[in-house]
Amino acid sequence: MTPEEGLSAAAVKGIDLGVDELGSAEIVTIEQINVDDDYQRDLRHAFVNQLAQGYDIVKAGAILVNERGDGVLWCVDGQHRMAAALQAGETEIFAHVLHGKTKEQEAEIRLARNNRKSDTMQEKFRTRLVMGEEKAHRMVEIVEQHGTKINLMPVNYVGINAIATLELLYDIDGNGVWLGRVLRLIQEAYGEEVSDATGETYSGMTPQTCSSSMMKAVCWFLAQHVDHREVTYADFVERLGAAGVDDIRRKAVSHKAANGGAMWLNYYRALVEIWNFRRSDSKKIKWKTIGSITRLGAAGVRKDDWEAVRDRVAITS
Repeated sequence: MTPEEGLSAAAVKGIDLGVDELGSAEIVTIEQINVDDDYQRDLRHAFVNQLAQGYDIVKAGAILVNERGDGVLWCVDGQHRMAAALQAGETEIFAHVLHGKTKEQEAEIRLARNNRKSDTMQEKFRTRLVMGEEKAHRMVEIVEQHGTKINLMPVNYVGINAIATLELLYDIDGNGVWLGRVLRLIQEAYGEEVSDATGETYSGMTPQTCSSSMMKAVCWFLAQHVDHREVTYADFVERLGAAGVDDIRRKAVSHKAANGGAMWLNYYRALVEIWNFRRSDSKKIKWKTIGSITRLGAAGVRKDDWEAVRDRVAITS
């Protein structure tokens, strides 16, 4: 049996592979193929069990494998099918084999081929780091400068899980200045150190203090009130730290029930409520809920190309 027998023309010719080189269509011993956990998604065992039931080596199609410069084979795309084949008792699998790609190139190919599939944000971010993407590494650097870390797997008690929001804040000015401002304020408000399971200590910036809603709300409060000198930075840090995240969350839930809107917007309303507590009417601030986080300039003001009509549109980000 030749390597091409049983493979579709697309698999043999490299069509739909998302790579430039044709490589070679081969039948490969599964035990020879390695999986690189640095950029591969986490294995879904329920999905593997589903694939293994009634497994058909031809219908499963070819997986994508790379033979690195040292001659070792690595699975680029198809680890679930490979695991299912093993579970079904197969020892060999159809594979489209690339030759001479680096680990970084493997990660880039895998991300491109799975961009519309159900990879989690953490899985995609791990792949971007392995690819050597500059922005991803810069985000890690900024977060670590503020005494915490980006969780590459979701964790409940330490680090930051909200990678998409970190990137949104980074992109406001394109170089992470706004991201650093938000993290600095939260760090100063919740600076008490916590420890993870290994005993390593971090600042009190947890998935709760650095949730997506909290970081967006802090960003908006800074832009609308601190940068416009309605609120002093030091006093806001003190109020935020004294309130605690549980109290802020409860207030946000109440605001959402009464006013609707995105959860982060109600976190912002809760921050305004906390600031106004026990202040005279003349010193209270009002909600500012018109605009978009992504349209903030480097100093928290509107960018030059902001359209006047946007002032009549509710927050969109």
